[in-house]
Amino acid sequence: MIDLHTHILPGLDDGAETLEDSIRMAQVAAEDGITRLVATPHGAEWGGGASREDLATRVAELRAVLAVRGVNVTVHPGLEIYLDPDLPAQLESGSIFPLNDTRYLLVELPLQSYPRYVDQVFFDLQLRGYHPILAHPERNNGIQKDHRLLEQLVERGVLAQVTAGSLLGAWGSMVKKTAQVFVERRLVHIIASDAHTYEGARAPRLSAAVRMAAKLIGEDSALAMVERTPERILAGEEVSPEPILQARGHKSWLFWR
Repeated sequence: MIDLHTHILPGLDDGAETLEDSIRMAQVAAEDGITRLVATPHGAEWGGGASREDLATRVAELRAVLAVRGVNVTVHPGLEIYLDPDLPAQLESGSIFPLNDTRYLLVELPLQSYPRYVDQVFFDLQLRGYHPILAHPERNNGIQKDHRLLEQLVERGVLAQVTAGSLLGAWGSMVKKTAQVFVERRLVHIIASDAHTYEGARAPRLSAAVRMAAKLIGEDSALAMVERTPERILAGEEVSPEPILQARGHKSWLFWR
């Protein structure tokens, strides 16, 4: 499996604090069946020190340590980018950058709101040839209340990444139900851990979430969310998601179209 969203690099954000934390996270990932993962520190927290060159150096250093320790996990460079109206300009300046030197960008929204400029920023990114991946939409308050917000993005070619812990209830029943509905409707295309530590709900584990997704959409489609799709993304290849399915009736008004 490939984990496309982790905070494994030490001392950059609210993820791993020390190199030993990073090693233990990689060991947990390997034990769960993950062979490749992407280091995606929060660009906003990393601040002005963020650079593609510095990140590549830090990733290479961690790779070397993992090889010495015998941990069979390959780490790739990336960034989790906080949505901002001037993202295109930041890309041009080099202060933010894509996953693994591709054209794919992992973008997160504020959890409590859906900014009015989301559609315009994503359109501008796509116009410049980038492929946005929306991180954990199931945890965004606005999208929880109106799934059409995510539908409109996906219909325009935006990919979406659901967090493994969301499918398992780590953020409560509302997030869990939203995540499951998004998987059922093919509104999310990647399962990733968003790991920040080596234990508990925020560890780099995917297998339990894949088993949950398999109950909703079948084993082959669930495995594609952690194997084929992230593999194509890291290779810079085009990803063609399945068509969105219509919503089924649910008890909560939040899930009616």
